[in-house]
Amino acid sequence: MADIQITDRLDKPIETIHIDLSQPSSLFKYLKTSLLHLAVIPDFLARKDLIISQAATKPVQFQATVTHGFQLGNTNPGIEIAPAAQATIGVNASPGANLFDSDPFNAPAIVPDRAGYVSVGFQGSLNVDAFGSAGNFSFGFDKNSGVSLEFSKAFPLGEGEPTLGGALGAAMSRFAIPADLSDLDSLAIGDVATVSGQGSLTVSGGVRISMAPNPLASVDLPLGAGAISVNPGAVAGLNAHFTISGNYQVRTRRKDADTIELSFFRERGTTLTADFSASAGVTASHSSAPIDLVALLLNAISKDPMGDSKLLADLKPDEIGTLAGAIKGGLDRSLHASLDATLSNMTDDQAAFQYEIQSAKLSAEASAAVRKALNGDLSLLTAMEDRMKTGGDLAPGVKMLNSVLTETRQRGATLKINLLGIVNFLSVSELIRNSEVVADDVTGDVTIKETVTGNRINAITDPLARQEALRKVMFDSVLATTSYRAGRAIALPELSCSQVHFALNRNTNRQIAADYLRWFIALDLLTEDEKAAILAKFVEGGPSTCVLRTSFGDADCDAMFFDANGALRRKPHYLEIGRQAMRAVLDPDQPIDRLRLQILQDAIWPQAVAIGANVNLGPLVGLRTDDIRVMNLIGDVKVISDWAEAMIQAGVLIQDMRSFVGASDPTALIQNSDFKKKRDALQKKLSAMIKASTTRFAEPWGMVSLFQAGGSPQSAHAKAVTQRLTLERGSRSALAAGKG
Repeated sequence: MADIQITDRLDKPIETIHIDLSQPSSLFKYLKTSLLHLAVIPDFLARKDLIISQAATKPVQFQATVTHGFQLGNTNPGIEIAPAAQATIGVNASPGANLFDSDPFNAPAIVPDRAGYVSVGFQGSLNVDAFGSAGNFSFGFDKNSGVSLEFSKAFPLGEGEPTLGGALGAAMSRFAIPADLSDLDSLAIGDVATVSGQGSLTVSGGVRISMAPNPLASVDLPLGAGAISVNPGAVAGLNAHFTISGNYQVRTRRKDADTIELSFFRERGTTLTADFSASAGVTASHSSAPIDLVALLLNAISKDPMGDSKLLADLKPDEIGTLAGAIKGGLDRSLHASLDATLSNMTDDQAAFQYEIQSAKLSAEASAAVRKALNGDLSLLTAMEDRMKTGGDLAPGVKMLNSVLTETRQRGATLKINLLGIVNFLSVSELIRNSEVVADDVTGDVTIKETVTGNRINAITDPLARQEALRKVMFDSVLATTSYRAGRAIALPELSCSQVHFALNRNTNRQIAADYLRWFIALDLLTEDEKAAILAKFVEGGPSTCVLRTSFGDADCDAMFFDANGALRRKPHYLEIGRQAMRAVLDPDQPIDRLRLQILQDAIWPQAVAIGANVNLGPLVGLRTDDIRVMNLIGDVKVISDWAEAMIQAGVLIQDMRSFVGASDPTALIQNSDFKKKRDALQKKLSAMIKASTTRFAEPWGMVSLFQAGGSPQSAHAKAVTQRLTLERGSRSALAAGKG
């Protein structure tokens, strides 16, 4: 029979503290060894005969020691409490106070009026090596990780109020560990049982992801003749299977005679993260076959999904597999990003998952779901969210109060599909048959890019060089597409075309973070004051990503070339935009950038434009003409001047095209030879302009220039993620609708 006692430091039992072994205590139920002796300190002994409210006029905590090591467990694995391990005894008889003020999982549990608590806590470890493979009684915690157990017993104050010693004996007699439904049933009203550690919660459930097709032209291919068969949509019929990892606490509290509250809280000051790498991720609900994901994509974005499916029927299995793999990867990354944003926005007092359980009403299915949840597998409970009723009812006896999966659904997840060449091929199937698929880990975008011209991005082996190539081809395609739209050479009334700029850094310092924030400011998504406040709290180190998006509808494309009166923009207009865009992306704290900023000053810039891109720019900022740093000034003046001249030349052809098309639909002119000649001339000019472009892509200068030229549309969106910060600004609704 188990020997459970409260002793002094000499392991002598305290006779006045009685432990009733007939009570439904988890200590008795799961104890694998015969001895559990808890040695208390003299300060506790001095107060043990006082009633609770007198023993603790304010919340107090006593240290205790486990004099003999012991193990707890069911089947496998077990929790081991080492000999001489520290334990705590807490007393809180202050109504309105937070029961867990000293707990790193500082979600509030307010002490009610005329009630007091005595808590007992143990520090141990999940000893899988000693007790077997992880499973039951693991709570989802990592193998051999630290585990904290605490039970807080509620007592009425006033008449019948127990002494501190009596309350401790009662708390040990009714000590609950939330490992099974029977442990939850043993809780009296107000009792709280917690177990805390580091591990992973398994989550599963249906999801819906918006598909935002980004229709882009390929400059080196002739434009298609007709209507583009693509539209924005959403992919239903998807399931997501993943884990959420970090430091978390499983907390159970009896609210009333019928109801237990089950919560999963993250540790204060930490962030839970979603992990798709060790699970199935996003799959089609009825099958995981590659063709199903391709069919789902076509159903979402194609105006003729059946026709496109037939045209792709003869693709080889490896070709279908490559496309499906990229789609699945994009779906995973899109949902992952949305989940991480939801998790990072959680407050300290917010549960990641929280439920009300009424044991007497539980169906067999609900009972199984709750039992699995107590061991860190929430997949059955979260899967029930698909059929959740009004008010949060998941199943008989289970009501959902909060779930990050539901919050993520409400927040929305969007997969960008860059259809680079759809304007030339018109149909999704025709583009796919002549394309490569590029999946980008930074943006989460899937790019289906034509390869008829022989430009294969995936053939580039260096990841950084591949990203640079993708940024360039996207910028070139956006520039061409916006020009075609402004010239009425193509019609895309339902869709915007989008540009993306992205950066990845392995070790993020303050300068890199400041760069990201400057880019936010350049897109009108942040103020200087907000930037300063964020940098003041920034913690250096770790990897980071930054993704910027801008998008352009027909009106934005028009604004790039025509003023409000319909007149063509003049060269000084573009020079000024280029100058301001360059000023926006440069860092005044960097010596070379300070020189570059000097040449862009109001008083110096006109002289720089007059001198042109040559070594004579040096003396304008105090440099000799043979100083190597002058090359940076030459590069800036050249890229701005070349871009401004190219926009002027393109504008002339665009105006000619617009005058010819008038109010006609371009698709109605596809047989008109004059229309075709003008469109071909515009295309050749844009192709030559792009090939001669000196735009650089380490900084988002090109993006900011087009954004400002288009009138700074309100659909810009940006997201930066560092080890301690997730900053997202812009229009989520525009992003989900394919406009951002």
